[in-house]
Amino acid sequence: MNLKLVWRNIWRNRKRSIITIVSIALAVFLAIFMRSMQLGMYANMIENVVGSYTGYIQIHGKNYWEEKTLDNSLKYEKDLEGSILEINGIEAVIPRLESFSLASNDTVTKGVYINGVIPEKEKLIKPISSRIIRGELFKNNGQICIGKGVSKFFNLKIGDTLVIIGQGYHGMSAAGKFHIAGIVDMKNPTLNNMSVFMSLKALQNYLSADGIITNLIVVKEEGSDEKSLRKIIENKLHDDYEIMTWQEMLPELEQTILIDSIGGLLMVAILYMIITFGIFGTILMMTQERMYEFGVMVAIGMKKIKLMVIVLIETIMLTLLGVLLGIIAVMPISYYFHLNPYVLPGDQAVVMEKFGFESVVPFSIDYQIPLYHGLLIFAIALIITFYPLIIIAKLKPLKAMKI
Repeated sequence: MNLKLVWRNIWRNRKRSIITIVSIALAVFLAIFMRSMQLGMYANMIENVVGSYTGYIQIHGKNYWEEKTLDNSLKYEKDLEGSILEINGIEAVIPRLESFSLASNDTVTKGVYINGVIPEKEKLIKPISSRIIRGELFKNNGQICIGKGVSKFFNLKIGDTLVIIGQGYHGMSAAGKFHIAGIVDMKNPTLNNMSVFMSLKALQNYLSADGIITNLIVVKEEGSDEKSLRKIIENKLHDDYEIMTWQEMLPELEQTILIDSIGGLLMVAILYMIITFGIFGTILMMTQERMYEFGVMVAIGMKKIKLMVIVLIETIMLTLLGVLLGIIAVMPISYYFHLNPYVLPGDQAVVMEKFGFESVVPFSIDYQIPLYHGLLIFAIALIITFYPLIIIAKLKPLKAMKI
């Protein structure tokens, strides 16, 4: 009986109810839209740099991160890999050898960062083959893949030759000529401008570093916490290794995301303040319009507690309708921009690329975003409901019917 009465009360004044529902729906829409855009951009940054390149956890030789020389590298041992894979939450271990060298073509020279990889193992994260925009993956030790920025700098095409000169293991001279098999897009301007990829064996031969690697990338299972895994790995390995999470390796990225996120949360907080006053104004209007009705109902014998329950249920139903409408309206838009990321125009794109990030904004479709903001706005609406409940509790029927 109460629910039937509540439903009739809601639609007895359609204009008032529609204003309330739309104000809540708009609040939910804006909050989810803003946060989905922000979190999607952060996830894209992390995926481009961390998920597909550095990894969430790396294992190095002692002091390698402070002084990135081959003298601080480590031996690639199957026993080491096996002991790490025994840990729950770890999916795979990927060996890499990295070195800085000078690349030259004709009269042009540039510093490049060479990555020696095992393509079959790289498939466990973001495979290099999926980033190739021209050509194909290297097939032998005489072939390499280069970032599109390197290709543009040297004006290289598929089949051209790049000469690479550097310093090998224990001070050995390193030099070689390599044919361009493919050009890759790392989705990060900084990586595109300096990355060269070749097979792990080819780089070991070039550097005279047989069996040597500089780092092991630990691939964690989805949902696993990298900081917890880091502690477990540290306890299992002896002091000859250093274990680092991506937050330690890339503090600038974490700080950039944190600072931007704080700014975004401040914007959302301001939005919530506007939302709160908007919903309160609607509830205030609704309460004042119904004062005569409340007075009559109490005067004919309805208990105040029952009237308060009815008003509370009305507010819950109006809020639920508004929240659901806001979520239904925003999710298709978020999903569209998740599949078709928004490309930043002009100067905005230039600024993003100067900071080393891809100039696109893919939206996040994490279910926690609508759930969190929907519940938060629902809670705000319920708190505001205390106003009409207090008015009803203090209601004097004769005075209310004179309004």
